[in-house]
Amino acid sequence: MSCTTTRAAEAETAPSWRLAPPQGRLVTIEGVWGAGKTTAAQLVATKLRRAGFRVQVVHYGGEPGSIGRLSAFLEQSPLRARTGLGGYALPHHSSVDVLLRLCREAHHHVNCFRPALALNDVVLVDHGVYSKLAWALAVLTETTPAADPARTLERLQALVAPWFCEPDVPVFLDTPWPLARERAIARGRGGGDPAAIERLLFLPRYTAAYRQVLAGREDRVPRVRVGLRAAGVIAEEITDRLLGTLRAAPLSATEPQRG
Repeated sequence: MSCTTTRAAEAETAPSWRLAPPQGRLVTIEGVWGAGKTTAAQLVATKLRRAGFRVQVVHYGGEPGSIGRLSAFLEQSPLRARTGLGGYALPHHSSVDVLLRLCREAHHHVNCFRPALALNDVVLVDHGVYSKLAWALAVLTETTPAADPARTLERLQALVAPWFCEPDVPVFLDTPWPLARERAIARGRGGGDPAAIERLLFLPRYTAAYRQVLAGREDRVPRVRVGLRAAGVIAEEITDRLLGTLRAAPLSATEPQRG
């Protein structure tokens, strides 16, 4: 999929007094499938707007052109097709799969995230960015189990370094994978579809890879324990944490001087 925004007319409605682009803050909502990232991002965005911040939520959605065709290929081709019981239906070229997905992600960082940061105080990415590294690590270690995971991660990080937008505040929704799996099924993702159910069985490996990607970043990645708490409570906790960070550093946008 490709990225869209929940505020399509941001550029046209930018206030005329913004003489310089704001130093937007990139906030990513991280977590495995079913953690509630999209719901949390939407609720947090509403709260931040009420607090006076200009906020844009970036998420994945359909897009025409080459990125749209690449997304359709990645989602529908046998390159990814699973058996429903474990493993891939056909020989899986994991390195090609990962490379193509990272090409798509590079497009998002350069053509979606960076322009949005030039127009807003806060850009919220509801699908995370470390999630893509975790997925790639999980797939590569699954298909090449003899490889050293630490070395594989180092190579992935070196590959994305030229374009990767490191988030100012990555918030991790800490959800045990069995609970995340049940939540995903309850939302209609996996019920009755063997291939989707098998995809959810991938969660333990994905969770382990996610924790490996975040290792060493604990001091800058706030963890929010989800459990059975309501989405509004989760959003309130995230917002409280963000407000302290956002208010600590002034934005660069300036109002016209009044004489």
